[in-house]
Amino acid sequence: MNEKTKAYLAALSFSAIIGFSFLFTKIALSYASPLTNLAHRYTIAALVLVVLHQTKVIKVSLSRKDILSILPMSLFYPLLFFIFQFFALQYISSSEAGILQALVPIFTLFLASVFLKEKTSLLQKFFLILSVAGVVFIFLSKGANFSTETASLGFLLMLGSVLANAINNILSKAKGGRYRAVDMTAVVIFVGFVTFNILSMTSHYLEGNILAYFALLGQVSYLLSILYLEILASIVTGSLSIYAIVRLGASTVSVFGNLGTVLTILAGALIFHEPIYSYHVIGATLIIAGILGMNLMRKK
Repeated sequence: MNEKTKAYLAALSFSAIIGFSFLFTKIALSYASPLTNLAHRYTIAALVLVVLHQTKVIKVSLSRKDILSILPMSLFYPLLFFIFQFFALQYISSSEAGILQALVPIFTLFLASVFLKEKTSLLQKFFLILSVAGVVFIFLSKGANFSTETASLGFLLMLGSVLANAINNILSKAKGGRYRAVDMTAVVIFVGFVTFNILSMTSHYLEGNILAYFALLGQVSYLLSILYLEILASIVTGSLSIYAIVRLGASTVSVFGNLGTVLTILAGALIFHEPIYSYHVIGATLIIAGILGMNLMRKK
């Protein structure tokens, strides 16, 4: 199997994991706040990385210079990405956030063309927009509405999250040729671990209920959801996305993120027996057609 094929499999794999992660996030959020969720997720991810390194399953090898070089990535993802998203969801619905999140490939395409000099054909741009249109169509059909008074602030905050995601894609490509995916993932995980735990513990302390941070870890369904979100949706997807971006380009890989919307719909139908409407089918068709067209038209 050649590197290009492996990269496509990596892109498909992380899209599948992210698609199902929304279901586990939904379960986890029924127990804890988003901030405590993130703290637990990154704590488990950090512990898993330490165990894997100590048992020599993986080898993380970083100098102080390497860490300082990779640190800017962690500023954009997970820190700014999740912080902007967390505050945005205080003002807009998840459907509205989903529409804006679909803009990541467009932001990435623009930034990649400016900073990485990645070239995409007119047809590729068309198919990328087609994929984004599929996501927007689904969320608009579900009743997203940006007309409320607080929507403008939520809109701007969510755009900040989208921009942070796109910048992270660019940095992954730029630094991916110098560092291994596992080393880059390790830095990102540990920065998230330190930051989100400080914020969460401070929040619980101010509420006068510091033990609430630990009590949730005794809930089996919550713990299983967190394990999925961290082992697969953070460590594994982090490495897979970096691997794919380095070999296929940031613009090409970013559009695979929209495939997660299709898989989320399928997972909801299969696991929670949520209904599938005609707009789901139309939107999913546009998304898949866009992804296929974007990659079939990819410049050699």
